[in-house]
Amino acid sequence: MSAEASTLNLSPQKFDFFDADIDEAIEKIGSLAGKKYHGTSVVTFVYKHFTSSFDQMTSLSLSAREKLKDLVDISPLPIRRKLISKDGTVKFLFEVQTMKGPQEIEAVYIPDDSRVTLCVSSQVGCKMACEFCLTAQLGFKTHLSVGDIVRQFYTASLEPDLRPITNIVFMGMGEPFDNFDNVRKATRILTDTRGFDLSGRKITVSTVGLVEKIDQLTKEDPFRLAVSLNATTDELRSRIMPVNRRWNLEELMRACRDYSKRTNKRITFEYILMKDLTDRDKDAKRLIQLMSGLRCKINLIPYNESSFTDFKRPDDDRIQAFHARLLKAQFPVFIRKNRGNDIFAACGMLKKLQPQQN
Repeated sequence: MSAEASTLNLSPQKFDFFDADIDEAIEKIGSLAGKKYHGTSVVTFVYKHFTSSFDQMTSLSLSAREKLKDLVDISPLPIRRKLISKDGTVKFLFEVQTMKGPQEIEAVYIPDDSRVTLCVSSQVGCKMACEFCLTAQLGFKTHLSVGDIVRQFYTASLEPDLRPITNIVFMGMGEPFDNFDNVRKATRILTDTRGFDLSGRKITVSTVGLVEKIDQLTKEDPFRLAVSLNATTDELRSRIMPVNRRWNLEELMRACRDYSKRTNKRITFEYILMKDLTDRDKDAKRLIQLMSGLRCKINLIPYNESSFTDFKRPDDDRIQAFHARLLKAQFPVFIRKNRGNDIFAACGMLKKLQPQQN
């Protein structure tokens, strides 16, 4: 576990299976059970067959199963609440055990025609204090461990009657690059061919713009980069996104261009459209200038209104006009569908505030 992690194993006396990379898991379980192949068998059962109980691992001897039950934790996260939106989106409220006691995090299951995306959290709360984000109102509680990040995918995948998850986005609670080492290790576990074997092209990690971490990314990191931009001037971005006071737009765009050159990967830029603030023609013009010559795609996100902030969603005509202007400039640009608004599961709405539902 990274030194910056402050979460504990679910069972402190046990070896946390999901906190270890595949080689570590095989070696540790092999040593605990007495034979290396036991470690390989457990890895296969859990990661390939989503087995959540040692009792089901019948190819292991009874004595090995009984021993491992007492020594190794392969349990999923407790689900404290599951909310289902009218559009099919599912929001999970998970409990994690931390040095500050039990905490709650949220993850969102988003089914679409051709894919199923799981939006996972990387922290309890967030330090970034973006004015438009409800999670920011929680403040920062703690980092999630590698195991707690990986378990979000594992736990959601165990749910009956849900389609298999094909994509993961680190766009839930927290700033992923503020928990950089654990997020990086989690993506390697998720994509290991001996593990869940997800494609790195189908994992996206979003950041508000922690330039020093973007500069550390390599071609080998098994994920795509997304940058939450949301404003085209330093004045506005520094007001609504305090991180811009540390790394301004010039520094951020320099880091993005360097990243694209050294990895040959396309960057996704997320841009929230807020009425009379970020949706004007001059904003579109500046956004085009910022993106010029950069291999990227742009996701336009109409603001998800709530009673907890004063920001408003532009009307549909304004959204379409902004979209058309970027299309005319020949950028790949998409308008993000609003999903799960009725259960506070949409972009920027994750926090412990939700309607009661069984």
